[in-house]
Amino acid sequence: MTSHTRSARWPWVAVLVAFTACSGDPTGNGGEAELRVLHATAALGTVDVYVGGIRVVQGVAFGSASQLVRVPGGLQHIEVRAGQQLLGALDPTLSLAHVNSLVIAEGVPQWLGSVTPDTGQAAPSRANLRMINVVGPNGDPPNLLDVLVKAPNPNPDSVMTFGLDSRVASYGTLMYFDPGAFQFRYVPDGGGATLAEVSFSVAAGEKKAVVLERNANGSYRATVVLEP
Repeated sequence: MTSHTRSARWPWVAVLVAFTACSGDPTGNGGEAELRVLHATAALGTVDVYVGGIRVVQGVAFGSASQLVRVPGGLQHIEVRAGQQLLGALDPTLSLAHVNSLVIAEGVPQWLGSVTPDTGQAAPSRANLRMINVVGPNGDPPNLLDVLVKAPNPNPDSVMTFGLDSRVASYGTLMYFDPGAFQFRYVPDGGGATLAEVSFSVAAGEKKAVVLERNANGSYRATVVLEP
């Protein structure tokens, strides 16, 4: 008997999760903003983050994300350090309207600034997943990708397909699945050779993020980060 793979295409816009609805100036001027840091560089030790010269996040290890911290909103100077090494400095505008997210990939901090409504809350009985894209130094094709996702469900041959533009930095909304084993495979839009692939498990109530990075030579790689 020949098995048939069912495919469902869901558009995935470049997004950053919205966590709270705040009154006042959404640009963050005159209030406190929420900040999250994700560490996706395997060869790097723990990282600290400073906002306006004050350390607000300490000791984030590879493959994990920080707790949400509250920092001054508006235009801020942010430094990311690994020990005494300065990895990079940024001057973003921290918004009050959503969680502000910073990813350390390839040893370099990258700000993710696109927004979509989302609670960001983990469901205690589900596997909670999101997708993150980090823009690399190489913008050559292929950069329009399909993300083929196998998730636990009654039909082991079913595949969900998400569209992704690797030229756009993005922080995806939480998606909810049955707990179990997952496979994410990245291919050129319309099909082709696998560009990156990662397999992992998610327990009930866990939150994990799949981070796609692009290297200077144009190759891709995927890393799984555990969120608190």
